[in-house]
Amino acid sequence: MTPVPGRFLRLRSLGRLRHRPCRHQRRPRLIAAGVLVPPIAVAVLGAGSAVAGSEAGARATGCMPMAAQGGLVVLMLILSCAVHALVTTVQAELSGRAWIERWCGPSSARRFLLIIAVALLTGLALLVEILLWAGLYQALGLFSSLEDCLYFSGITFTTVGYGDMTLPACFRLLSVGEALNGVLMAGWSTAQLITVVQRMMELRIQREGRHPQR
Repeated sequence: MTPVPGRFLRLRSLGRLRHRPCRHQRRPRLIAAGVLVPPIAVAVLGAGSAVAGSEAGARATGCMPMAAQGGLVVLMLILSCAVHALVTTVQAELSGRAWIERWCGPSSARRFLLIIAVALLTGLALLVEILLWAGLYQALGLFSSLEDCLYFSGITFTTVGYGDMTLPACFRLLSVGEALNGVLMAGWSTAQLITVVQRMMELRIQREGRHPQR
């Protein structure tokens, strides 16, 4: 039996250590989602204090200052971006998993289901953002019922703008902010869905053994 040099054994052990997966690579990497928690908490607290102050000022004068409306719009944008960033992080983490690609790669029906799941998740994020704006209108007492708040928030966020319901003149800048928020989130959502569809098409091409034309 030929003896194995000690140097070769050390190099072999070193190679195993280099190729050994780290713990943070084996577990799901949703660190970015955890990083989003502090900004969301700060935005919620800030929005609560701003709403309380603005509501008190509105009761006293019947109008909200333009600076207060701008502050509320910024806080709502932060909350909406945090919600969408969380959904994007989950999508990015899951779409890069090898077991998901192995599961949906061989079957077109599974790829179809994955696209539907991502679309529903994106739609849920948009619905949450509409609810956030509706909660703001409800807290400020701008409409008589929660249903009216949801309806106005929905048509403003989606930039439909039927015109059958409007905010009081002293609060109309909030509707401009929500429309801007809706346009931004619509583009973000479209980019998410395009990314998923493109990845599913790549899996189909790989399955069929073809290469896309450049």
